[in-house]
Amino acid sequence: MTSTPISALMGIDLGTSSLKTVIVTLEGQVVATAAREYEVTMPQPGWAEQLPEAWVEGTLAAIREVLDAARVSVGLEPAQVRAIGLSGQMHGTVCVDVQGRVVRPAIIWADQRSGAQVARVMSEIGPERLGQWTGNPLATGFMLATWLWLREHEPEMVRRTKTVLLPKDYLRYRLTGEIGTEPSDAASTLLFDTARCVWSEPLLAVLDIDVGLLPSVYPSAAIAGKILPEIADATGLLAGTPVIYGGSDQAMQALGHGVIAPGVLSSTIGTGGQLFAPTSSPAYDPQVRLHCFCHVLPGMWHLESAMLSAGMSLRWLRDTVFSGTPYREIADAAASIPPGAEGLFFLPYLVGERTPHMDPRARGAFVGLTLRHGRAHMARAVMEGVVFGLRQGLDLMLGLGVPVARVVASGGAVRHPLWLQLQADIFNRSLYRTETVESAAVGAALLSGVGVGCYTDAPEAVRRTVHWQGSVIEPVSARVAYYAELYATFCTLYPALTDLFHSVPAAG
Repeated sequence: MTSTPISALMGIDLGTSSLKTVIVTLEGQVVATAAREYEVTMPQPGWAEQLPEAWVEGTLAAIREVLDAARVSVGLEPAQVRAIGLSGQMHGTVCVDVQGRVVRPAIIWADQRSGAQVARVMSEIGPERLGQWTGNPLATGFMLATWLWLREHEPEMVRRTKTVLLPKDYLRYRLTGEIGTEPSDAASTLLFDTARCVWSEPLLAVLDIDVGLLPSVYPSAAIAGKILPEIADATGLLAGTPVIYGGSDQAMQALGHGVIAPGVLSSTIGTGGQLFAPTSSPAYDPQVRLHCFCHVLPGMWHLESAMLSAGMSLRWLRDTVFSGTPYREIADAAASIPPGAEGLFFLPYLVGERTPHMDPRARGAFVGLTLRHGRAHMARAVMEGVVFGLRQGLDLMLGLGVPVARVVASGGAVRHPLWLQLQADIFNRSLYRTETVESAAVGAALLSGVGVGCYTDAPEAVRRTVHWQGSVIEPVSARVAYYAELYATFCTLYPALTDLFHSVPAAG
């Protein structure tokens, strides 16, 4: 058995498909992990909901497991957990009543039902004013759009609602009994003035939304409350353990990889796909194709490019074409096919798309399919299509003058070399990796350490805990040139098919 650490930190990441919990030493060693899965329910086509109680049950079970594992691995006792931080899926809406009880299932980020409300806001307010008030485009699944849908379709639920919370903020409320939020996640609601870090009074006034529905906003690293006695009894934690406000999963993942300063870009391929570029001032895309959210560091923001179906596209292919074949075998098959998949392209818009199209009615498509193409070609085309989509976000950032000196790979896709090489070749940039595992949960743990004084600030936490892998994935010049040609063709496909996508009725 190794020596017992003097202090440790806990991070909890409330994801879309599962909750992950880690215990980390102050030097960044992950000594234990635990996870619990839960379902996304789809009561109607295009809807996506979750039961908040499933998040709570999963959290309690994961905390028990991770504490037991840390006790076995390093002899850690609950009293040595100095603080707990939370990371969470963005945009979603949890409605609670005056007694703090959930009014209805949570509507999460992947939900598409609010398309009419998005169109109405964009028509009545317009992208220019929306950008001035929030710094962001509006998309389905965001709290603003969801709340407008609820107000129109479920007025009784709205009448019973006292407060609307983001997912991780509801979970933290259940752990501490305290209600509040912080800027990185609040910015993702589209009810927030990202530049000023306050709720957007002009927007709320125009849409007749009572600011009293929204929780107070506190710094991400501030202490939000303490573990309740009943939670301590259910988990083994020490009652009174500090819990910080935390942050959005993207900001926390970036912190876990040390992406906290301009010039470093995080490229994440998980269920969705994101590019994350820190900035020292709020940056605004006049055509509102990119998001500008607050970082968890004070006085920092980040530009974000968001794809809805990145790894989800490969999962769809696995489930429908490959009959459940493991992902590694699918990616190995794709690697056996030459770049360009012999003329086959894939548009990864299986649930609509955000960056750069902001179109919930966009649809997925294979283009160029012939009798020569088999499953391996389809796998290669899917993987290339995802990275082409990310490249469009990168081009938008570069067009705004955002410096990108280093790209850090993140997400489940780091497990296969083809995903990594595709990003290096298509982005035409060296790709770096850290040794951080479960980066969003680790980032949450690190920020909790900042909140209770284990680190002076986030830069010190990164210096002490983030370690870089020695190998760097370099772009191959011949493939860079070829992919540049293919990328130019890829960029023509969505405009050519837009009218067709919009004429196709929704699945029912």
